[in-house]
Amino acid sequence: MKMFKQKITLVLALVTGALTSCTGNFEEMNVNPKQPVAVSPALLLPKMEEYGFNCRSWEYQVGENLHANQYAQYIACSTTSFNTDRYAWRDSWVTDGYWKPFYLYYANNLYTVKNSLEANPQYSNMYQVMRILGAMVASRTTDVFGDIPYFEAGQGTLSPAYDSQKDIYYDLFKELDEAIASLKANKNDATQSAYGTSDIIYGGDLDKWIKLGNSVRLRLAMRISFVDAEKAKLEGEKALKESLIDSNDDTAGIKQDTRSNGHSLWVISFWNEFRVSKTIIDKMLYESSVEDPRLPLHFSQTEAYVNGTSDVRWRGLPNGLPTNMINNADQYPDYTPSNISCIWGYNSCGNWNSNPKGSGVPAPNSYYAQVTKPFIIFNYAEVCFLKAEAAIRGWAGAGDAKANYEAGIRASFSEARENADPTVYTTDNDDAYINGGNVKWDESLDFEGKLKKIITQKWIGIYPNGVEAWSEFRRTGYPDFTPVVESELSILPQGTFIKKLRYLDDELTMNENAKNPNLNQGKGDGQNVRVWWDTGRYK
Repeated sequence: MKMFKQKITLVLALVTGALTSCTGNFEEMNVNPKQPVAVSPALLLPKMEEYGFNCRSWEYQVGENLHANQYAQYIACSTTSFNTDRYAWRDSWVTDGYWKPFYLYYANNLYTVKNSLEANPQYSNMYQVMRILGAMVASRTTDVFGDIPYFEAGQGTLSPAYDSQKDIYYDLFKELDEAIASLKANKNDATQSAYGTSDIIYGGDLDKWIKLGNSVRLRLAMRISFVDAEKAKLEGEKALKESLIDSNDDTAGIKQDTRSNGHSLWVISFWNEFRVSKTIIDKMLYESSVEDPRLPLHFSQTEAYVNGTSDVRWRGLPNGLPTNMINNADQYPDYTPSNISCIWGYNSCGNWNSNPKGSGVPAPNSYYAQVTKPFIIFNYAEVCFLKAEAAIRGWAGAGDAKANYEAGIRASFSEARENADPTVYTTDNDDAYINGGNVKWDESLDFEGKLKKIITQKWIGIYPNGVEAWSEFRRTGYPDFTPVVESELSILPQGTFIKKLRYLDDELTMNENAKNPNLNQGKGDGQNVRVWWDTGRYK
């Protein structure tokens, strides 16, 4: 097993009160002149950005790739060492992958900076940027767990109350309201401190942060569209009136240091523990009349094809295989690593996919340090698909559904080709893909038919954003996923899908509020419990 070990010990310090004394100037006498009384947000933001979205290899593996990317059927486990693809539970992985990002790296810092604003008003714009990011990380956390501690998070409460997801979402809209309004009013205020290069997403460009904030509002509005249609339309139309991410240049991506680990997806792709899911490979092969042009950019042709021992160039691995079916060449040769496409392609490994059948060129075993693509957390393609869905819902300002839908596909094509050598891909089949098979827009379809097209292409277009893709499947029931071959959870019988992650062992042991049976719409906790906005459109 090759998972990175954590190199540091996380030490949490909590100051909850102030000492009092009969000595009138006690506080003045006990101030350390060498210790800062306030920390600049510029020192906090880079770590909040990187850790909040699991950019590091350890958190990315135990978070996205051992959970959300499997639940979204982007990847499948190709080693017997892991069983999360079969819905097994590993508490420490969930803690590092999904609990700490919000509670350790966001909630406390947001609360600290907020409380410093009265003494440091020059930090206001920087704080508003943190609020937009905080809304993104908080929504990820509640989407994964359902009801969570939110309003008391980061404030020193040892047993914080669990808040309903509905209340959390409503507050996130308020947070975005206030943050965006403040940035719009004060973005040119010369007295405000600026992030500059310490912002590893937008380099301190506040206009782009405003666009991201509005786009996040549209995402969250769409998330609640089936459970709270009136509020969803209100918030969605509010976003559509404002500036949104409107090109790939505005895409929110975190620039990772190629001198160390580089892009986490491609770091782990060479550990030979994960392969592409059959679900996404089959969609990219057969959804249109031609192969998806992004296929060789995202994934690898099989080693067996290059070695000349197989005619199958692209193949995916079913999700949730039992251990006896994994890497068993005698009984299940198609499920051996050499016969399954890897989760790297031109984007991460040069031109290896250009090798013809039978050429025998060895597959690379490391290339990640050369990957310069940012870690995407919100792309332009997603905005296009959100607008397409808003259009079929009749939301004002959404534009034309077909135009937005096709713009989303083309934006994804363009993003996949960024920094790729033009000799290793072709644009010849772009139009044929968009106008062929199930991809082609059909105005005569009903709402469900159009929604299925939009979400299927959105799922491909936001790859590898596993948390968002899994959430969209749970919200809409699209695209068509295949149940895992084997489930290790009795509460998730064969043919059903995981609904959320359960609460951590420490929470269940130390915080009585986590055991409240009234949580999650009175269903309590468990991987078979639907979150608030999940209205049961899938098994």
